[in-house]
Amino acid sequence: MVRPTWVVAALASVSLLGCDLLKRPEPKPFEARVKVFGDPGQPLKGADVWYKQKKVGVTDDAGLVNFRLKGAEGEVYDLTVKCPTGFTSPSKPVSVVLRNTSDPTQRPEYQVDCIKSSRTVVVAVRADSGANLPVMYLGKEAARTDASGAAHVFLEVPPNQVFQLSIATEGDGGKDLRPQNPTATFEVKQADDVFVFDQKFKVEKKKVRGGKAKPKGPTPI
Repeated sequence: MVRPTWVVAALASVSLLGCDLLKRPEPKPFEARVKVFGDPGQPLKGADVWYKQKKVGVTDDAGLVNFRLKGAEGEVYDLTVKCPTGFTSPSKPVSVVLRNTSDPTQRPEYQVDCIKSSRTVVVAVRADSGANLPVMYLGKEAARTDASGAAHVFLEVPPNQVFQLSIATEGDGGKDLRPQNPTATFEVKQADDVFVFDQKFKVEKKKVRGGKAKPKGPTPI
């Protein structure tokens, strides 16, 4: 039996509609966010978050990047954080796991630290009896003590490093001081810091040479 054309078209439409009804709706994207810190408790602005060759976003004043990812629950995305100038980027990516939360308004948060490339260090030098002496750092004069023996040294030093300062006594103003060229060692950690170089000098008394020789033998009365 030959069916009218309109019947065939109607059947085809019903068939296509049935297929569409059988299709599963696309899953909603998973929401998450990355929060970047420069120092503990200090959000860092301007850090880039990447997935492969695509930039996901840039951290705002609160150190946050909010994003959505498509995939199946349990799937893992490795995101790369590139820190701004003056900070060291993490060596490993951030592994974001797609998970549904009981509260859709609460996004899973992944925290990342961008470590400062250098730390500001202040060393207060107190050199008792050591006026007008050079304070040396890496073979160069970094400061000079005043008339009271005080000085302040300001340095930018990489974190987790050890550095040394010395007080030079080779000149005319220090050759009689003891000890000669004292050195102090300091360790910089993951924060700006203030140190004290407290050095007490003793002035060596000059030996008197020469003078009138004492007479030998009996002394006349």
